[in-house]
Amino acid sequence: MPNNNVKSAVRTLRILEYCESAVASVSLGELSSNLSIPKSSAHTLVYTLVEEGYLEKISHNSFVLNSNLKRSVGWVGGLDGAIRRTAAKEMDRLLVLFEESVVLGVPNDRYDVKIAGFRQSSQLMSYSVAKSPTIPGWCTSLGHAILSCLPEDESYKYINRVSKVSLTPKTLTSTSTIMERIRICRNRGYSLSVDERFEGASGVAVPITDASGLPKAALNMVMLTPRFFKRKDSIIQEVKRSAKAIENTLFSKQDNSNIRQLSVR
Repeated sequence: MPNNNVKSAVRTLRILEYCESAVASVSLGELSSNLSIPKSSAHTLVYTLVEEGYLEKISHNSFVLNSNLKRSVGWVGGLDGAIRRTAAKEMDRLLVLFEESVVLGVPNDRYDVKIAGFRQSSQLMSYSVAKSPTIPGWCTSLGHAILSCLPEDESYKYINRVSKVSLTPKTLTSTSTIMERIRICRNRGYSLSVDERFEGASGVAVPITDASGLPKAALNMVMLTPRFFKRKDSIIQEVKRSAKAIENTLFSKQDNSNIRQLSVR
């Protein structure tokens, strides 16, 4: 049975993550119900966080994350941590289904992509990533998936300002050509990369958006190009299914908050 102090620490982190990703203020009852925390414990933890300056009380039973923390770059686990845990089940499902590498990426403040989660294929020749890398957004399927959900002027500013060099013969380096690719991604709901960053490696990425349609992450499957085209349609279908499942858990339009997957038992 877990130590009570450890359980309290985990519950505290879940409350902070819940409040970070909520689009409106939250109540004690909401926290208790959605995080499976007894009301008495939720009350004690929330008011401790208020006293310590992590949460703000805005009415009798309404709380939000401290606005300064919410604006901070790299805030604790925050939404990235919630996305990573929620995506884990779907990433495992895709790995079992296709036996190919699965990558979860989140945008940084410059619209490049930080790798937030990874599942390594067990096949002899497969895609791998270094520990916690950041990859460019302008030439990757993860980056294009995220950029396709931004207002076009924001995507353009990013693409136009970054230094673009050919990584393979198929790398797109023209701002106008990349923007056209991003428009295609926006229309079909996913991005493709075929031998563009690494020769012989291809894949698909699907954006994960919040209730307002803004990109918070993207889910990617990548593999050797011949293996990708052998099952392209089914891979695209299943990655889209997984991305939608993650969205529904984190950003349900009926309940605009972190639910179920963040439960503390």
